Amino acid sequence: MLRILFFLILWSGVAVASTDSFTVAFYYADRPPAAELQAFDIAVIDPEAGLSPPDYRSDHSELFAYVSVGEAEPFRSYFAEMAPSWFLAENPAWKTKILDVADPAFQAFFFKRIIDPLWAAGFRGFFLDTLDSYQLLGDDKGQKTMQSGLVTLIRGIKERYPDARLILNRGFEILDEVEDVTFAVAAESLFRRFDPLTGIYGEVAETDRVWLLQRLHEVSRAGLPVIAIDYVPPDQRDLARATAAKIQELGFIPWVTDKDLGSLGVGAVEVVPRRILGLYDGSEGPDPVYSNLQRYAVMPLNHLGYQVELHDLRDPLPSGILAGSYAGVVVWPNSDSSGSKHGLASWLERIMAEGIKVVFLDRFGMPVPAMARFGLDVLTPTGPVGDVRIEYRDPLVGYEIAPRPRSSSLMPIRVGSQDRSLLALASDMGTLSDAVAITSWGGYALEPFVITETVGDRTHWVIDPFAFFQQALRLPLVAAPDVTTENGLRLLLTHIDADGFESRVERPGTPLAATELRERILQRYRLPTTFSVITSTLGDRGVATEEVALWQEEARRTLALPWVEAGSHTFSHPFYWQDTPVAREDYSEKYLPVPGYSFSLDAEIAGSIRFMEENLLPPGKHVQLLQWSGDCMPGADALAAAYAAGVDNINGGNTLITESDRSLTSVAPLGVARGGYYQIFAPNQNENVYTNLWTGPFYGYRRVIETFRLTDIPRRLKPINIYYHIYSVTKEASRQALEDVYGWALDQRPHAIYTSSYVDKVQDFNRTVMARQGDGWLIRNSGELRQLRIPRAAGYPDLAQSRNVLGWSDHGDSRYVHLGPGGEAVLVLSAVAPRLPYLQSMGAEILTWERHDRGIRLEVEAHLPTAATFVAPKQCRLTGVPGQPIFSTTNKGSLHTAALPEGRHVLELLCP
Repeated sequence: MLRILFFLILWSGVAVASTDSFTVAFYYADRPPAAELQAFDIAVIDPEAGLSPPDYRSDHSELFAYVSVGEAEPFRSYFAEMAPSWFLAENPAWKTKILDVADPAFQAFFFKRIIDPLWAAGFRGFFLDTLDSYQLLGDDKGQKTMQSGLVTLIRGIKERYPDARLILNRGFEILDEVEDVTFAVAAESLFRRFDPLTGIYGEVAETDRVWLLQRLHEVSRAGLPVIAIDYVPPDQRDLARATAAKIQELGFIPWVTDKDLGSLGVGAVEVVPRRILGLYDGSEGPDPVYSNLQRYAVMPLNHLGYQVELHDLRDPLPSGILAGSYAGVVVWPNSDSSGSKHGLASWLERIMAEGIKVVFLDRFGMPVPAMARFGLDVLTPTGPVGDVRIEYRDPLVGYEIAPRPRSSSLMPIRVGSQDRSLLALASDMGTLSDAVAITSWGGYALEPFVITETVGDRTHWVIDPFAFFQQALRLPLVAAPDVTTENGLRLLLTHIDADGFESRVERPGTPLAATELRERILQRYRLPTTFSVITSTLGDRGVATEEVALWQEEARRTLALPWVEAGSHTFSHPFYWQDTPVAREDYSEKYLPVPGYSFSLDAEIAGSIRFMEENLLPPGKHVQLLQWSGDCMPGADALAAAYAAGVDNINGGNTLITESDRSLTSVAPLGVARGGYYQIFAPNQNENVYTNLWTGPFYGYRRVIETFRLTDIPRRLKPINIYYHIYSVTKEASRQALEDVYGWALDQRPHAIYTSSYVDKVQDFNRTVMARQGDGWLIRNSGELRQLRIPRAAGYPDLAQSRNVLGWSDHGDSRYVHLGPGGEAVLVLSAVAPRLPYLQSMGAEILTWERHDRGIRLEVEAHLPTAATFVAPKQCRLTGVPGQPIFSTTNKGSLHTAALPEGRHVLELLCP
């Protein structure tokens, strides 16, 4: 059953009591935004739009299928199977056929061809539309027959499927006969309407509104929820909010949207979109990771809390309404003609009209004169430019390196009076140019004032990317989902690529590298660790050596360690995963030499997993990760194969920031999407890079500590990730460096998790939906990501008004807000610190928790010894539960701390 929410709805400062209420969205366009729809308890979609209940999979939201009952739509897949005798007339407004719903033959067709397939597809709720279409026939005697037919159809659905939930669109004349099988009643056009014949939006006539209000109040008095669907142009968001507020004031459930119900409108909650559409030119390279947009712009946008959806400018531009689904558009073209193929300028005009802000980087993707249509003053050069100097520079420009103007950078454009120049250039000839600006429609930063290359191909940000994107795209101040931290402590994950498993340690006795790793590292540092193997070296597919039995036994011993999870580093360690010109030229190094083997994704992924689970893993243990090998650039086919095999994936990215290269351009984003599948990047690089491709110095991996520090201060951009190959233990210098890294990481008192858990958090970053709910934020995801980050200046969590919020802690200029399990929370902020007791920090996963009248009770699990610190009045006491492991507690003023050993614990903070 749909979980019914009971809450006090607050909207635009007006408090409205609502009981037995739920939130609802209607979205009929293709490719429904599955993540964003999770903000609503019910999402009504067109069942042929490309989203099904098994794909949706939500604990918080349910898909309902749109069903036209009284009219036949010619575009439906089953329309050609309908008998012409069922068509009684045409509805000219929508070009549909009015159906004889009383015809027994049609009724049989309705169940067998429409309802039954939807039920089989997983739909358990139906929105029944066009229930009043028979009234267009004008036959009073026949209308009774049609009403009887509708009753038969509606009751027939419940007889066939007793668990079905039915929302009726109007149908007031038959409600008395179907009220007992009706879940809710909807009606369109209470305050705002759309006329399909004239194509005009407008206000509903007073007489029509009064009549409809009477009907809706009758429904409400009968105890049924009422949904009011109104229509407002997509570019009039404020009017949509005001209309939704008026509907709520009446005690009804609102949905205000465009005429086609093809956008994310405004309901009892309003989604704050977290997607940025990134337009790049695929001619930059054979894979999106080569694009400047992916390499540089995605990371700061991720940190601001946004995911970036990449789109190649060579492909047709997205259709439909983007407002409500996208927070902005970033265009990073490769030339002035990158956008010419698919009419970039006209497309941008359309989405700007919807209120979506646009940012251009380096250039515009269209000839400069075309920018006049966007309000820029395009100048006509009159002669040589001469020397160029900076006339004005905003503090936002010169972030990592000072701007260096040159004559070729003097683009002949000026911003309008309503815009703000951030970098104005002037020449000796009197020419002025605005090279970086915030405009009414977004902003731009022209080459070379975005990224500048210096010695050794190093790159640096000229603009402050965080501030520039925030201001130009008008990104609202929202809590950013964060994958670096949980319960206030920085995350620590460890994963090991299998290369060097069979190598020998360079010391007397030459032990096997895998044995050395287990005995001197894994058993000493009992961290949650993902250990992988390359299965062709361990006898997979009949490949065998004299030592394979020994190697398999060593793998079994390591993988049996309780703190070790299993990863596959593939069958043959392919260097190239995509069929590119580079890969074809270097085909001989595509994978390890295996006699008679030809590259196969099944062998590399699903096959290697089967071999491990059948031959190397103890009962009950399964492979959790696919750790990409070689260039770590899987194509969509390889990613699809990993997802089909039921495992997470990691590796790739290029985070290598160090003291000798401190630029944030050396910090990679969370991952990259290809063909609808997401590759998760490792938070930082492994020792192979720090040792110059294993040529030395072999102690080089110690420098990863610099990476850890620089991705923590002044902003925490990454968790701590100890990531290396098995061959790191073969040399004394490299093994000692590895131990130094482990020691430093543990000294930070981190929150240790499995690498697969980190991957799940990144996936949840992409799934997390945030919505305005009254004066707070509704947050929903699958429950893997439990940390939000806000600026300290934004205030404090109001623990009394928030829901499933345990506490908070500060790091730098950020405030980290801790969420509980379950995948749903409501965050309300306050200007003053909370008086209720709260969790400040803890390096353990919260399994369950509750705030009761005397304090807080939690059940937690720690993978390392850790401390749990609470802020509460001095007279409170922190205690365990009888029968649980013993731990020590200390009390220093308002700080109550429990020292927890590894394992599960029940904690209780009790206050007078």
